[in-house]
Amino acid sequence: MKNYYFLLITFFVMNPLFSQDFKFGKVSEEEVLEKVHPLDSAANAVILYKSEDTYYELNQNTGFTLVTDVHERIKIYNKEGFDWATKEITAYQSGSDRQKIINVKGNTYNIVNGKLEDEKLHKDGIFDEEVNKYRLKTKFTMPAVTDGSVIEFSYTIRSPFLTRIGDTRLQYTIPVNRMEVKVKIPEFFGFKLHSNLKSGLIFNIDKSGDTFRYTYQESNRRNNGWTMSSNYSSNSIDYKLDVYEINQDDIPALKEEPFVDYLENYAAYIKWELMFTKFPNSPVKNLTESWEKVTKTIYDGSLGSELDQERYFRKDIDELLKGVSNPETKVALIYGFVKKKVRWNDFVGCYAENGLKSAYKEGVGNCADINLMLTAMLRYAGLTANPVLISTPDNGIPVFPTRNGFNYVVSCVELQDQTVLLDATDPLAAIGELPKRARNFQGRLIREEGSSDWVDLIPNTVSEEKVYMYLGLNDSLKLEGKASKAHQGLYAKRFRENNGMSDEKYLEKLESKLGGFTISELVVDNKKDISENIREAYTFTAKNAVEEINGKIYLQPFLFDAVRENPFKADERNYPIFFDFPSLQNENITFVAPEGYILESVPESGIFQLNGGEVKYTFLVQQSGSVLSIRSTLDLPKTYFTPEDYEGLKKFYSQIIEKQTEAIVLSKI
Repeated sequence: MKNYYFLLITFFVMNPLFSQDFKFGKVSEEEVLEKVHPLDSAANAVILYKSEDTYYELNQNTGFTLVTDVHERIKIYNKEGFDWATKEITAYQSGSDRQKIINVKGNTYNIVNGKLEDEKLHKDGIFDEEVNKYRLKTKFTMPAVTDGSVIEFSYTIRSPFLTRIGDTRLQYTIPVNRMEVKVKIPEFFGFKLHSNLKSGLIFNIDKSGDTFRYTYQESNRRNNGWTMSSNYSSNSIDYKLDVYEINQDDIPALKEEPFVDYLENYAAYIKWELMFTKFPNSPVKNLTESWEKVTKTIYDGSLGSELDQERYFRKDIDELLKGVSNPETKVALIYGFVKKKVRWNDFVGCYAENGLKSAYKEGVGNCADINLMLTAMLRYAGLTANPVLISTPDNGIPVFPTRNGFNYVVSCVELQDQTVLLDATDPLAAIGELPKRARNFQGRLIREEGSSDWVDLIPNTVSEEKVYMYLGLNDSLKLEGKASKAHQGLYAKRFRENNGMSDEKYLEKLESKLGGFTISELVVDNKKDISENIREAYTFTAKNAVEEINGKIYLQPFLFDAVRENPFKADERNYPIFFDFPSLQNENITFVAPEGYILESVPESGIFQLNGGEVKYTFLVQQSGSVLSIRSTLDLPKTYFTPEDYEGLKKFYSQIIEKQTEAIVLSKI
C-alpha cells in the first residue's frame, strides 16, 4: 500500500463525533437537534457525510461504463444555509453520447412534536434540462427544509466517457465532518493524480490493488443437417484494479476573504489525468499530450474550419471597410459591428454552438460563435488575428495539457507590435479590455499554422481614476463645493456596469449613498461611448460634513472616495490577495477657509510604500494663506500578492486610512 501526500500546509483538529450511522436513512435525533457546529460556530451548514464511489462496470454487449455513486448528508443550522438544500448536478453530452443521472432519492429530517420525522423527495420535484449541446443538468430542492433540518440524498452518474473521471472535490465553503472517496480503475487505464497546489490541505490517498472477475455466457449453435442445437458455455475475464481511497475527518470550510480572485480555485480537489491505455492484445497507447498537441487538435477540429469560412459575412464587411486602410480603425469598426450583429446567449465554450454562419444569421450565439467570428472577420480584413483559449475562473486553471481545461475563447489581434485582446460578448468592453470572467491568469493563443503560446489575461495597462474637488464653507458654515471625476480604462467599464441608469436615477443613487448631501448640476459624459473616458461633474452642499466644537470647525476633506475601513481585518491570511486590475487613483482637493477663520491645523504630508515601491501611497499637503491643497495618489500597478505580503498590505491600508481621516481644524481670527 502506498500513501500519496500532497505536500501542503494545514492542520486538522480531531472532532469527537457522536456515534453516527452513515447508511442512507439512518439519521439520528442528535444530528437534527445539533444547534451549532462544534469546530466552526460560524458555519450555516455542514456536510455530515459524503461518499463518492467511482468504478468501471463491464457489460458483455456494451463494454465498460464509468459509474459514480454519490451519497450526501447535510445539516442545515439556519436560513443562511438553506441554499445547500438545492442541488444541481451537471452531466456532459457529445453527439449521441451522454452521461445519465439516475436513481435520485432524498429525505428531509426534522423534529416534529418531539419525534423524528422524514419527508421524501418526490419525482415531480426533480427537474432535468438541457443547458446547451454539451451540458445537461438535474436539479432538485429538498422539501420541508427549516432551521435545524438534516437532508440526505443520493444519485448515480453513468457515463460512456471512460477517460473523463473528472475532478474529485474534497472541500467546500462549509465544513465536512466525514469524507469517503473510492476510485477503482481497471489496469487498461493509466491515470495520474494531480492536487490543487493552491489549496492548503493535506490528504492521504491510499493506493492498493484488487482483482475483478467478469463472468458471462456464450452460446454456440450447431447444425448437423437435421436439427439445430445450441451449447452454452460460461466464460470469464480477469483483470487487475488500482484502488484509490480517501477517508478524512474534519475538513475545514473555505473561508471568504476580501480580494480573492475566485474562492473555489483554492478548494482541495484531485484531477485525474489519463496517461495511457493498454487493452488486451493491443499495444500501449500513450495519451500524454503537450500544450502544442492539445491546441493543434482543437484548431484542426471544427475551430479551424469555422475560421476559414468567410462567404456569409464578406459583402457586409466589404461595405463596412470601404475606403478604410488604417488597421486600428478596421479593428474598431469590425469589433463594433460584431457586437451589434450577434448577441451573447450566456453560454461558454471553445467550440461554436450552432456554427458561425447560423449565429450570424440568427443574431445570437455562444462566446465561441461570437469571438471566432470576430477573428475570422479581422483576418479577412488583412489583420493578424488568432483565437485565445481560456478557462474561466469557475472552471479552474488547467494544471496539465488537456482539451477539457478550456471553456472560453476570445480574439487576439496584432497592432503595432502589440497583442490586443478582444471579447465581443461584452457590450461594455472596449478594445483591449476583457470582462472579469475572461481574466483568469493565462490563455493559450493558437496561430493559423498550428503553433501556440501562453498570453497574459491580467491587464498590464493601468486604469486611472482622477478626482478634483473644490470645497468651501458658506455663510451658514455649511460645506459646499464642486466635484469632477474622470474614469479611465476598467474604471470606466466598472462605472458603466454599475450605473447604467439615467442621470436622474444616478443623482438619486449618489445622494442616497452619501447621505446628507444635496447634489445639483450633474453632468455625465460618454456613458455609452466605450472608447472614451467617463467624465462626471456636479455641485453639492452637505448638512453634516463639518463639526463645530468650542468655536473651532473640524472638517474631514475626503468626502466621497475615502478609504474608511481596512479591507484586511483578519489576523492571518490563507489565500493570495488579488486586485482586479492595475490602478492609479488621484484625488486633488482644494479648500478655501471662509473669512474670519484661519487654518489652525492641517494634515501632514506622508509617503508610504510596500515591498520597495511595488505599491505606493503619496499624500501631499500645501498651504498658501487661507487656501489648502491636498493631493492623494494611490498607485497599485501590481495585482497579485502572496499571503506573506498580507501584514504589509494591512499596515499599508491602515496608513492610508489614517491620512484620509485626518481633519482640517479652523479657528476664528
